[in-house]
Amino acid sequence: MTVSADLLRLAIVREATPGVTPANPAYQLLRATSESIVYTPQTQLSNELNPARQVTDVIVTGGQSGGDIAFELSSNPGFEMLLESCLANVWTGNVLTVGDTLFTHTIEKRWTLDEANADPTLQYEYHQADRAIVDAMTLTFPTAGPSTGTATVIGGTYTRRANELAGSTYAEAGKLPVIVGAQISPITFDIEGDSLTGYCVSTMTVNFRNNGRAIACLGTEGTSALVLGRFEAEITAEIYFAQEGRALMDAFINRTEIAFSFTATDAQGNAYDFEFTRVRISQASQPTPGTNQDVVLSLTMQALVDVVGVAPDEIDTCVTIQRTHTSSPWPGV
Repeated sequence: MTVSADLLRLAIVREATPGVTPANPAYQLLRATSESIVYTPQTQLSNELNPARQVTDVIVTGGQSGGDIAFELSSNPGFEMLLESCLANVWTGNVLTVGDTLFTHTIEKRWTLDEANADPTLQYEYHQADRAIVDAMTLTFPTAGPSTGTATVIGGTYTRRANELAGSTYAEAGKLPVIVGAQISPITFDIEGDSLTGYCVSTMTVNFRNNGRAIACLGTEGTSALVLGRFEAEITAEIYFAQEGRALMDAFINRTEIAFSFTATDAQGNAYDFEFTRVRISQASQPTPGTNQDVVLSLTMQALVDVVGVAPDEIDTCVTIQRTHTSSPWPGV
């Protein structure tokens, strides 16, 4: 029987030792709309000469697993776990800031083949990527449709098997409502002390990037280690231009630092508040498209590192994420 994508189960567990799946792994199931995690080998054709003038071998010189996990944004433990990996830090209470801790994971994909088969090796197909980190994450907030995200993963080896790992447990992913555009509020620009919330934002995207890189060493095939690079946070927004928009254009032209924040809330009050206390508008454009069309101000904003908190608990971070769990029981609790 052909395997349907609708039968995918996606799970993740944090590794104590990079590249080693924990014994009796306690997996967290992920809410996802698609995934593209695969293994890509590095190969080259042999240069051996032979009288048949044909290729004698394909030489595997290395390889790396990786791909994307796409999801609709909702309040759930899997999303918060991916955020931790992306920001290289753990939640402190209900607050997450940028850190420098490399978290690696084992990601497991399971497809149902024939669940009723008496032979357990013919019921499911398992694929596993280890030493995986979230190298980047994109969160998109449109006016129409659900808010969505993509976590870009890079990792190490990739294996397949026919059985569940011994001792595996799986925490539920949760079923809280998906966050939609009408629930992205308030969106606040703080410009020289004035908090402005009256902008009509048509779409907004937040990009987090770790600029991670894989390290290969002699004696191993593929990734031997992963290294975090510079963390970058960039926000793009499309704003219907009105009188208030002049302040943003002035901030761009005058290179004025601003602050930016927004809150994404679901229908039950569970929320994520994103606060960027130092932001520089790196690009701003306001073209006139033609008749019967609106003038839109397109912004690209770069978040800059700032000192937040009160001494002695000050933290250097370009973004602070505050979570609110109101549903009871919240998934994972």
